[in-house]
Amino acid sequence: MNTAKFLVYATGLFFVFYGVAFTFLPVEMSSLVTGGSPSTPSGIIDLRATYGGMSIAMGATILILGFNPELVSLGLLVVAVILLAMAGARTLGIILDGTPNLLMYSYLAAELLFAGFALYTRKGDQGGGSD
Repeated sequence: MNTAKFLVYATGLFFVFYGVAFTFLPVEMSSLVTGGSPSTPSGIIDLRATYGGMSIAMGATILILGFNPELVSLGLLVVAVILLAMAGARTLGIILDGTPNLLMYSYLAAELLFAGFALYTRKGDQGGGSD
């Protein structure tokens, strides 16, 4: 497996597993990630839907792109766009909301690192993503 496919698969699987965890353990995952959790049923439902369902959908979409050799390059672009959007919103939150925990900085670093790696890999993989 080449680097491009590996990065697409790894990112897709990460989002799927993260989404499954938030779908089935929303309060526990929220507490782990943020140090707190929603206190209303609607808050928990939205957490399941957004962090759970949307993360599963993003991961599945990325995996689908990775399974098609002609779409691996697009998969890398999708990975980069998602991670850069997350990094941008996270940075805004750090600026506006202040006092993030260490995990927020770790996520930000990982988002920027892997988005950059996806774009770098994509640049070298413009031939279609063959093995």
